[in-house]
Amino acid sequence: MATRRGARGKERSAGSSKSSHSSQSFGAGYFERSKQPLEILALIAPLVVLYEIGLVYFLRGLHGTLTNGAHGTLLRFFSNFGIDPVRLNLPTLALPAVALVVVMLVWQVLVRKPWSIHLPTVGGMAIECVLFAVTLLVLAQLISRALTPAAPESIMQLNTFGRVAISIGAGLYEELVFRMLLLSLLHTVFVDLFRMPERWGIGISIGISAVLFALYHPLWSGTGALDVRRATFFLVAGVFFGILYVVRGFGIAVGTHALYDIAAVVLFAND
Repeated sequence: MATRRGARGKERSAGSSKSSHSSQSFGAGYFERSKQPLEILALIAPLVVLYEIGLVYFLRGLHGTLTNGAHGTLLRFFSNFGIDPVRLNLPTLALPAVALVVVMLVWQVLVRKPWSIHLPTVGGMAIECVLFAVTLLVLAQLISRALTPAAPESIMQLNTFGRVAISIGAGLYEELVFRMLLLSLLHTVFVDLFRMPERWGIGISIGISAVLFALYHPLWSGTGALDVRRATFFLVAGVFFGILYVVRGFGIAVGTHALYDIAAVVLFAND
């Protein structure tokens, strides 16, 4: 009997150890999978589609289509390289979306991961986006609600669907330009080229990209004076998104940015 009890105790101990190891593996696995290109693409693909629909149906006006500066920068980039959307049978405004999807697919090829999407991971990423967006909303309130009262008039004149669309576009393409492209480029320069320690290289890269992100936004009041609250908020937001990108990846940074902007210009714009 003593031998059986001992064996059973060992089985329970082994089972408990296996359960603990499985739990730890799931946690580590989630954080790794949430940074993989296919899971990121699954999270942001609906945003890409919604923004393209918004460009056609809600952001087009008599004076052209309203978009954001980062999206416009990508369009000018393609134009400078002579990429002709007509020859490619693509609407001009769709080129950044095509480029974004292609980048994710090329990334997937390079990392050589299985071509399967773990949907529970995508769901967890969406929950994280909501939580981080709420965190940034709280920070905005602490900085005297710097963003909402000074939203551009061109955006405030849009209907709800237009505001949602322009918010999604900002999340997608500002994160693509300022985090995936700019921050990664700065990291390559400081760490790989200048041989700076990783921690310092990442910190400086986040700081520079945050400053440029702030300067990208209108920071001056109607009188021409610098709006310190807005400048502070956008600098803090740039650091926030930079850290989020480094720690949690591109997909969660995009989702958080889009959700925050939707809340700022749709839910709280008239408070």
